[in-house]
Amino acid sequence: MGTDPTSGAPEDERPRSLSRRVVLQCGGAVCMQAWLLPMAGCGTSTAPAAQQSAALRGPERATPLARFLTDAERATLRGLVDRLIPSDLTPGAAVAEAENAIDAFLAAFLTDPPLIYAGGPFSDRAGASDNDFERFIPLDAYEQLAWRLVLEGSQALPEREFNGPVKGLQQIYREGLARLDARAQQLATGILPAALGDIVAAQLADTGLEAVLAQINALAGNEGFADLPAPLRDLILFDSSDATVQALVDVAFPDTLAGTYGPPEYGGNRDLVGWTLTDFDGDVQPRGYSDDAVVNADNPGAFDGLLPPSYGRDAVSASATAKSDAPQTGVAEAVTLPLVIAPSESLAAIILDAGGSLAALKRRLEPWANAPSDAIWTWSADHA
Repeated sequence: MGTDPTSGAPEDERPRSLSRRVVLQCGGAVCMQAWLLPMAGCGTSTAPAAQQSAALRGPERATPLARFLTDAERATLRGLVDRLIPSDLTPGAAVAEAENAIDAFLAAFLTDPPLIYAGGPFSDRAGASDNDFERFIPLDAYEQLAWRLVLEGSQALPEREFNGPVKGLQQIYREGLARLDARAQQLATGILPAALGDIVAAQLADTGLEAVLAQINALAGNEGFADLPAPLRDLILFDSSDATVQALVDVAFPDTLAGTYGPPEYGGNRDLVGWTLTDFDGDVQPRGYSDDAVVNADNPGAFDGLLPPSYGRDAVSASATAKSDAPQTGVAEAVTLPLVIAPSESLAAIILDAGGSLAALKRRLEPWANAPSDAIWTWSADHA
């Protein structure tokens, strides 16, 4: 097994170069779990078109969302997703109600069909009369076993322990959420992480140790995790010595991304806030795209000059240069800012290779975080 000469990472962990087209095609896959991808257009079949369409549409009624967590657990989960994708200049996971999507996923087998694969081919957001995404697809026996193993674990059942015992997501979430509330109670009674100073210095750069201690001293003593100020919730989440919390974060992070940016039929992305803040069109069929949108490049936006060259930055810069050559009145001169940015294609490959595990993502990013300067792309972006 060789190594990447620029990063020192083993060949099986080094980032693969991806074209812009591949990155755009798999961009949804970076954020979405398989359970968030509608089945329309996936795979091939020799069945007649009418039969395929009927199979994709699923039952004639919409699949309801069920609940697995208690009200208290959902409140704790909301406090968690709020820190994984916080609201600052843009809405975060709590605004998108990502916790609803996670809860519905945990309760997938409490609905019929299970809430795993949304139907197709169209929603009603782009001209279709009905929302096919609301009618989920029945699972075959193999799929049922596989997804029950993921969600419910092996539960000492012989038919599920062919590869040994498996802890399901339901148990990981239930144990992890309880641990978050227990840690909140510990903070309120003065039991602090041994690495408190290190966590504040390394992870809470905008909050000093004195400020953290002041927030802890202000607690009444009966707060749950969701009741804590954001820096105190972060203090618990960044404590790497707590294996139960870290196991929860490891699965909750990709699930929160999925609940924030996935199709709303899975329970999150309320009012399409996840798509709006990322400028994602969402599903556009059967309306489709105009000829102009397919053939011509997008109009450069305010920050498009910050993109790497493979994302069409040269065209953006040319457009910006043309604008700067035109007569201007009362407009500030264009300035050049030096930027140091990791290759976006490489980052996309790293995220994909992590397979939805936050711990694996951290391991793959570590060589790049410590990489020499020649392993990072540096360029200047012209913008007005």
